[in-house]
Amino acid sequence: MIKAVLLDFDGTLVDDSEAKKRAQFAVAKFLTERYGVRLHKTADLIAQIDEEMDERQIYSRDERWRELFKRLGLLYDEEIGASLTDMYFSEYARASRLFKDTLVLLHFLKRRVKLGIVTDTDGVPGLKRERLRRSGVPLELFDVVVVAGEDTGSTKPSATPFSFALAKLGLGPWQAVYVGDKAYADVPGAREAGMYTVIVYRGKRSEPRSPDQRPDLMVGTLAQLQFAIKWPEGRL
Repeated sequence: MIKAVLLDFDGTLVDDSEAKKRAQFAVAKFLTERYGVRLHKTADLIAQIDEEMDERQIYSRDERWRELFKRLGLLYDEEIGASLTDMYFSEYARASRLFKDTLVLLHFLKRRVKLGIVTDTDGVPGLKRERLRRSGVPLELFDVVVVAGEDTGSTKPSATPFSFALAKLGLGPWQAVYVGDKAYADVPGAREAGMYTVIVYRGKRSEPRSPDQRPDLMVGTLAQLQFAIKWPEGRL
């Protein structure tokens, strides 16, 4: 019987698609004004590097800025890099919004199971927890919040963050579900830990790139989870 649901944060509970674009554009605008680089080309390059680094699970913004400066043919400055990180995440947090079905699902689940969040670090200690606090997600509903790469030595897709969260809840993996939005990051580790895996694709469904990225269930929205899985009648 399912006794817990663990969820990803960005892209699962909060819609960060517009936030990411606005944050990338803010950085590109700053670099255009300071170095005279082309605005839209730079914004596109930032987006490309972010996608590449996400897939490689490299979350350090410093490393991303170094790669950006290298491709732009600019000499990297660590102080400028730190300013870019602050700028990026300030804009990112401002523009992130809860999905319309987030609160409904969380309150539905809270009456039936334990809840947790397993999310990766932003690459700056404490920053992800600050974004969680500012996101509008009702953290008081959650029994455990794990920031992988800070609370644990490894980030997703390692199984370690999932096993760590389950240990905090005192549950076995067969008693828990993990819900995310990116198969390459969210499925392999949860599956290795022994959990049932769900991907919310929100109109962007794509085939897994490898067998270990194939979830047990795919749903279009969080709201569909209420009906896609047999839940306990009341919290155990």
